[in-house]
Amino acid sequence: MDPAEKSTSPATTLSSVWSIAGPSIAVFLMATIAGVLIIKIVSGLGTPAVAAVTAGQRINFVLVALLMGLGAATTAMVSRAWGAKNYTLAIAYTRLALKLGIGIAVIVGSLTAIFAEQFAQFFRLDAEAAPLAVVYIRWLSLFAVSQALVMVLSTACRAIGDAKTPLYFGVTANGTSVVLAWALCYGKWGLPALGLHGIATGWGIAFSLTALLYVLLWMSDRLSLRFRLPPDCETANVSRFIKVCIPATVEQLIMQAAMLVFVYFIARHGTAAFAAYGVGINLLSVTIVIGMGFSIAAAALVGQQLGANNRDKAVESGYSAMRLALIIMTVLGALTSYFAEQLASLLVKDPEVIRLTSQFVFVLGLVQPMLAIDLVLGGAMRGAGDTRYPLIAGIITAVGVRLTLAAIATVLKLPVIWIFSIFLVDQLAKCSLILMRYRGKRWLRVLQ
Repeated sequence: MDPAEKSTSPATTLSSVWSIAGPSIAVFLMATIAGVLIIKIVSGLGTPAVAAVTAGQRINFVLVALLMGLGAATTAMVSRAWGAKNYTLAIAYTRLALKLGIGIAVIVGSLTAIFAEQFAQFFRLDAEAAPLAVVYIRWLSLFAVSQALVMVLSTACRAIGDAKTPLYFGVTANGTSVVLAWALCYGKWGLPALGLHGIATGWGIAFSLTALLYVLLWMSDRLSLRFRLPPDCETANVSRFIKVCIPATVEQLIMQAAMLVFVYFIARHGTAAFAAYGVGINLLSVTIVIGMGFSIAAAALVGQQLGANNRDKAVESGYSAMRLALIIMTVLGALTSYFAEQLASLLVKDPEVIRLTSQFVFVLGLVQPMLAIDLVLGGAMRGAGDTRYPLIAGIITAVGVRLTLAAIATVLKLPVIWIFSIFLVDQLAKCSLILMRYRGKRWLRVLQ
């Protein structure tokens, strides 16, 4: 049997979910651990440097958000073609996604480099942290295309059920980035001590080398997803791809814009609160990425099952992934919340940052069950091509709930814990809307 054909066998069992979710979670955890280690490395440069890296990561999330929107369409179209055993069409959609991804990276990278000072000012950083943020943002922008190449090819591989290849590349990229960032920051092994420049440079070099290797292997047909296409093969339906891509991309942009505004409200409470947000997000990312891994598994399996005309199995794939994510994220969220202060103390030394981080992490721990439902079932619907409803649900909750309550708390000059707690209300509303839509099953017919 053809290896590609073997991977397309209809599957809705827990083992099928794990075959994609497990490696995906592993690589996301590696990326999260790398992020935590980067914060630890930067903490040696002081709290302003931590705040600068937090700002830089937040800006970089704009590019990540756009690529995730593109990834939703890539997963939906590639997985559906693969499930229908139309392998050349899956390759055609991958090529289309890669072209769009490179274009997005060039535009976003250019804009962030040009307007780095304005972005840094947006976060209301103090006089010491702001210049550092400008430098960090500009250096990261140089490696936007490499980031896009890795993300798009990894997404396409997972869409066909090959989650091991992205795992290998992800471990290599993230592991190397930490080592190089540390070495270039403090001048180890005879390398220059570049400080904050070294953090961004080490990360960028690692991902650039990974992207180059990824592309070379793909073009030489050494990946499960081949590169070459016969001259008479079916071409990708660009309008259909864009129809799925635009709502998902807009959703991610709105979510990131809403988060930027939300972080702005947090930053008004001072550099310590802003740094605490960055440390807290890195800590709880360990549980959040689990939901992302199961979301990817649900999307890929749902798309493959719909491509094979198995609607009932598509629905069950989403529920199976959700149940696993719900259990694991709830347990880990509770443990992280319980040890929040000890974990924060490992990363930063400022007592006020540790105190605020503990509060933020406790709130995020309570959010985990709701976030599991939102991420996994929302991912399953996107895998079916239903990207419009998650967009609507996101607008309602992000603007109508999160930002509105944050603005009220800011006007009333409430302590920052009140702003942190808004995540609870926001996520409860979001997961309720997503669950209602999923149970109604109208999302199954979006791409018919």
